[in-house]
Amino acid sequence: MLHRSYHDICAYLAVYLDPATDMAGNREGSVEHFIPKAQDAWMAYEWKNYLLADRRVNSNRGQEEITSPFELNFYPFELVLETGMIAVSEDLTPEQEEKAYQILDALQLDKEIFDHERAEYYARYKDRAREDSLTNAQIARYAPFIWYEIKRQNLVIKES
Repeated sequence: MLHRSYHDICAYLAVYLDPATDMAGNREGSVEHFIPKAQDAWMAYEWKNYLLADRRVNSNRGQEEITSPFELNFYPFELVLETGMIAVSEDLTPEQEEKAYQILDALQLDKEIFDHERAEYYARYKDRAREDSLTNAQIARYAPFIWYEIKRQNLVIKES
């Protein structure tokens, strides 16, 4: 149900999480308790406290409280599409910047493995000769943050 609610997209990485299970019965996505269970055990059962998150990001988080990305009224990050490197946007107020760094650091969104994965999505989009290339609709569906950055940076490929 959580996968369906989030359209199989990680709340933090904004990339597709396959809802199928692996050989061990695990999914790429896991339930992220936005307010950690250790801080408020009752919130462990509250639907509004659930986010769909990549298991790797969820395990990075720990117990510290952070601002939910859905509570922000601004977009805190930018990408270098070729490398997949994420950075806090330069156009933020000091308060917004503080929240953005809190999210970035707590979730370790700037880990090299995530940079590589974001760069690979962009490479699949940019190189239309690849067998596994992605169309505009596909990149928008499977990697919405990367699609947002492609549009923001005016790098949309015209399709016929």
